[in-house]
Amino acid sequence: MSAAALCRQHFTPLALCVLALAAFNLAWRLNTEFVSEWDESLYGITAWEMAKSGDSIGTTFLGHLDYYNSKPPLNVWLIAFAFRLFGANLVSLRIVSTLSACCIVAVLQMWVRRLYGPAVGLLAGLVLATSFAFVYVHGGRSGNADPLFTLLVLLTVVTLAAAQHRPWRIVWLGPLLAGAFLLKGMAVLMPLSIVFGVEAWRLFHHHRRNRRAIAVALLLFALPVGAWIAARWQLDGARFLSQLFMYDFIAGSLTPLEGHNGGLWYYADVLQKYHYDWLAAGLVALWVGGIRWPSVWEHLLFWRSDDERTILLGSWVTLTLLIPTLMQTKNSWYLQPFYPAFALGIAWLVDRALTRTAHVLTARGRRIALISVVLLAVGVAEGRLWWYSFHRRDVADSTQVSSWRRPTSLLAERSFATAGTMQRRS
Repeated sequence: MSAAALCRQHFTPLALCVLALAAFNLAWRLNTEFVSEWDESLYGITAWEMAKSGDSIGTTFLGHLDYYNSKPPLNVWLIAFAFRLFGANLVSLRIVSTLSACCIVAVLQMWVRRLYGPAVGLLAGLVLATSFAFVYVHGGRSGNADPLFTLLVLLTVVTLAAAQHRPWRIVWLGPLLAGAFLLKGMAVLMPLSIVFGVEAWRLFHHHRRNRRAIAVALLLFALPVGAWIAARWQLDGARFLSQLFMYDFIAGSLTPLEGHNGGLWYYADVLQKYHYDWLAAGLVALWVGGIRWPSVWEHLLFWRSDDERTILLGSWVTLTLLIPTLMQTKNSWYLQPFYPAFALGIAWLVDRALTRTAHVLTARGRRIALISVVLLAVGVAEGRLWWYSFHRRDVADSTQVSSWRRPTSLLAERSFATAGTMQRRS
């Protein structure tokens, strides 16, 4: 039985195995890794204070309204809810991100299976589940908002794909984009730009949406977003909302905030730093499968295509990479929404190379080399995750060791540690 037939016949158990690997990488030792990221500590402290006070509109830091973290409060709400359910501890701080990352792997596998077949779907899930930055850099093992935002971006793409044949599916864009705004503020422009790219192509080709479905989607976006904006306005007028727009969006786009600058190739460096294992597998796949330049140019000039799926995939890949590149403020975790597309690309290259050389006797050595490199990439990626957990994030080797078993004290200690930094920045 060929590998493709095996994946087809046993897709469900194999997909569950990949998902189990993702869950292991994302949840194993989650309660024994210290808080090491500034943003994670901010979210933890703010959520802890919200859980104690019950005030869900004004996010606070050390008891005062917080105008430094100028993001809407959805991530804080979710972490505060987890604190109330499970207590203020490291697992409840990170559980929203961990579950979001697991959902990303599951959704990616199922959706890619429909697009390119079960083998590519399984490979894409495997690449993503073992990608270092997806797990650790503001990833699924942190309390940051990026994994949930990445899930919302991916679901936006999946919804646009589903709406090609089921027009009323477009209404799901309303709550998805509302969630993206309430989570990351003006970062909603990333999934919104993907929507605009597809809709502009449809308009040019005279493919019109159902107006009632669009109206429902707009309503489902406006209701939660408008309700929060109105409530926040009643609390402190335009002070927080102007900070959200002028500082978080305008200033962050036009100037490098807090020294987070970088050149044109900043994110290429991020990819080779964190994903050299899978990049190597992709390069070997290119060597094995060969490069057909007409096909390369066709993919690069995707906007000329007459196929809506090509437009959607091209917009997704391009915009999740282009928007962070154009912003003057550079952070490695801004690539989080790009990683599912990256995983799909590597999986497609590997599957294409193996399929093209399946019946070519002279290519047997190259096929063996590619399979060996893929297995090596999995081994290196897994080993790196394990090593990093023990040698770079173990709470037993940190100053938090004396208080991590008492999570309230841990959060309190962290708040005073970050308070000085915050005062210096303000």
